[in-house]
Amino acid sequence: MRAVEPHEGPSRRADAAAAFDAPLLLGRYRPLERIGRGGSATVFRGVDETLGRPVAIKLFHAGTARELERHGDELRALAGLAHHGIVGVIDAGVDLSQQEDPRPFLVMEYVSGMTLQDAAQAHRLSTRAIGELGFEVAETLAYIHAHGVVHRDVTPTNIMLVDYGTPSLRRRARLTDFGIAVIGGSTPGDSDVAVGTAAYLSPEQATGQSVGTPTDIYSLGLVLLELFTGRREFPGPFRESMATRLERDPVVGRGVPRAWRPLLRDMTARQPARRPDAAAVLESSRRLLRARRR
Repeated sequence: MRAVEPHEGPSRRADAAAAFDAPLLLGRYRPLERIGRGGSATVFRGVDETLGRPVAIKLFHAGTARELERHGDELRALAGLAHHGIVGVIDAGVDLSQQEDPRPFLVMEYVSGMTLQDAAQAHRLSTRAIGELGFEVAETLAYIHAHGVVHRDVTPTNIMLVDYGTPSLRRRARLTDFGIAVIGGSTPGDSDVAVGTAAYLSPEQATGQSVGTPTDIYSLGLVLLELFTGRREFPGPFRESMATRLERDPVVGRGVPRAWRPLLRDMTARQPARRPDAAAVLESSRRLLRARRR
């Protein structure tokens, strides 16, 4: 869920104008203008008219009755998460203003900052900064995994660097967009098991196997590898990107500080059982960051 509003010209203005006629959700949340759109949902900047605060509203596309029921259960579980590393879910529901087109939605914090992808494109991050990001995201993953949640879409665009407006405080990483997260993982046969961002999917996502917490570790490993090397490990069209990661492990060598290589190799192992859990990644990152201070 991004708080950064991209420039989108006349089409954005048309969408924004249309959004002003959107219904008041749950009697208090009003969408104001579109700030993002993906394959499964549209994101609006909105306002909580009860408290007068800005919010972000993610409105999902319609689904079958079974999908809506399952989606509602998951959204309610996600709304119970509370951690400083998460762009928090404030509320959730289903828009029934058009009975023939029911749409689940999330109401989330509207935060100030930029995505990790935008930050990395603006300037090369230091080893220290990358390590701190890895530590913070691993800490967040340890929390959500302990609560039975698998994010399934850990990418540079879903990590926000939040600016708190104080010179003495550095920007902190917060994990966003739990729109395709699942409770307890997903199993073969789930209709949306392959949903995610192609360049960062785990091998088990690519092959339709059961997906659990190790898939988030793999994706975070690819994100950190990209930050260190300045290149995406599995680029290209969807099928090509998927096939490549099934044929080989990521290349963790030149560009990656020697001390960080064993951890990234473990995180991006093709076999889920070989990957460390989030708590282990957190502890390894802490150790590596402390070692550089000496």
